[in-house]
Amino acid sequence: MSDIIIIPFGKSVPLSPSDSAFAHGFGIFETMHYADGQIDFWHYHWARLSKSARYFALPLPAENAVLSALRTHVCESALDQGILKISLMKESVGSQLYVYSREQIAAPSNRRLRLDESCPIFDRSTLVGHKTHNYMEAMHLMGLARNRGDYDILRVDSKGHLAETTSANFFFVKGGHIYTPALETGILPGVTRTALLSDKDLEIKSGLYTPKTLLDAEAVFVTNASSGVQLIEQLYGLPNQETIHFSTDAPTISLVQSAFTSIRADHATQLI
Repeated sequence: MSDIIIIPFGKSVPLSPSDSAFAHGFGIFETMHYADGQIDFWHYHWARLSKSARYFALPLPAENAVLSALRTHVCESALDQGILKISLMKESVGSQLYVYSREQIAAPSNRRLRLDESCPIFDRSTLVGHKTHNYMEAMHLMGLARNRGDYDILRVDSKGHLAETTSANFFFVKGGHIYTPALETGILPGVTRTALLSDKDLEIKSGLYTPKTLLDAEAVFVTNASSGVQLIEQLYGLPNQETIHFSTDAPTISLVQSAFTSIRADHATQLI
């Protein structure tokens, strides 16, 4: 059994310290962009949450009930735009689904990544491919990056292949073609990444790439549900290399940005 708990904007609810959600971070969640009465990529979010709920044996309410709860939250909180969130948390018996929101957080103005091979993603973890509440490692690494003045770090998998940042999927442009690390590196199957890969006009290639591949890359961008497509201007941290500078106005980048705008409009779900 799973109940839905709607948390008004700016409010909080108690969690029992004896439940696995509190004690172990046993839960999965989705972070969704909301504006103009619409949720971006709802069907992708729901598909990923449903898949993870089955994997972890967490009872999940019906989709219509969750959408109704999101609609109630938006109306009661008078939310015009922002980030909607749903968390499915393990309880002593069954689970609870929490519906809540936060304001949109502006992306840092510094668009510099640091390659960090000292903290590889464990691509054989049982949590691979799931957006879980076990986010301590990622948040710790992001905090270190922001304290250095970086946008984020670029991580690799256990074999040294390019993977993702702590909060976004990674793409690069080379020879006019777009590339992104494959899911087998242990990255999260982000909804924005999934949507871009579904666009046949972009012809994005997914595979295994080493950091040296980026030495002559023309452009780099990262994606997530909150911020959409974000361009990266610099990368440092490659062995014996100076900072690499990337173009922010390459023709391929304009194509990606235009495609993302169109894809987002096509995959918007009207909430109110």
